[in-house]
Amino acid sequence: MNSRREWRTLALAAAIYGGTAAVVAWHGALGPWLSVPLLAWFGAWHLSMQHEVLHGHPFRRQWANDLLGSVPLTLWIPYREFRIDHLLHHEADLTDPHLDNESYYVDPERWERAGRLRRAVWWANRTILFRIFVWTIVSTGSYVWSKVARVLRGDRSVARSVALHLVGVAVVLWLVAGVAGMPWWQYALGATYGGRILNAIRPFPEHRYVQGSEVRTAMVMAGPAMSLLMLNNNLHVAHHAKAGVAWYDVPRLAREMGAEQVAKDAGLYFPGGYLEVFRRFSFRPVDAPVRGA
Repeated sequence: MNSRREWRTLALAAAIYGGTAAVVAWHGALGPWLSVPLLAWFGAWHLSMQHEVLHGHPFRRQWANDLLGSVPLTLWIPYREFRIDHLLHHEADLTDPHLDNESYYVDPERWERAGRLRRAVWWANRTILFRIFVWTIVSTGSYVWSKVARVLRGDRSVARSVALHLVGVAVVLWLVAGVAGMPWWQYALGATYGGRILNAIRPFPEHRYVQGSEVRTAMVMAGPAMSLLMLNNNLHVAHHAKAGVAWYDVPRLAREMGAEQVAKDAGLYFPGGYLEVFRRFSFRPVDAPVRGA
């Protein structure tokens, strides 16, 4: 391990995999009204853990981290592709739709060519309710298709990633439906869709273009439960300052570097946590779809 303190990340992985297995095994006793929300929590937590392991935790050897995080618990994303794409995001000009693969802004030329319906969708996607409930479905389909298209064009690296992912998905669904007898759609409703909804809350406010400022990352002062679910990635200024810092050390890093003041100066500070984000941006766009417009 990187340090003795990494037992926290190993305990986290045990809680996620063990908790998911327990919910699946006892889904009959729990019923769908409990099992689906629990699977949503563990699905979102697993996506947060995948983000942690791709940044080099808990082991010194990245192949060991990848092994720990590559189980497709949420079914939808090939871990290896996620790792490649996310590391590119950290090297990009944040929020630039040409360079940042996690940008939600629209290219000005594309905006000019778009019709009213598409423009309306882009405006709606600047609200958190549309982003988490609707865009999670749209983005899942578009992301999967982008990888399938690369496979069809002969990209062997992506083909290997997708093939390994499909094998993992088959194993997970066999254990869920074949062994535990849980309906696959019920599992997908919780772990995939529910997990993505909860996970999509975090990135909504965390990157925004601010005219005249180099700072494009936010600080969301979430409570203990949401901070744990997000593995402190809600303190996003600190994470982008030193992406290799382990999740349990991010609050300390944020204090040391004065990350709250950095976010305040840029207008990207949310002292009321995610409740404030929902209150402000459930129906009102966070800003314009075109960067700097």
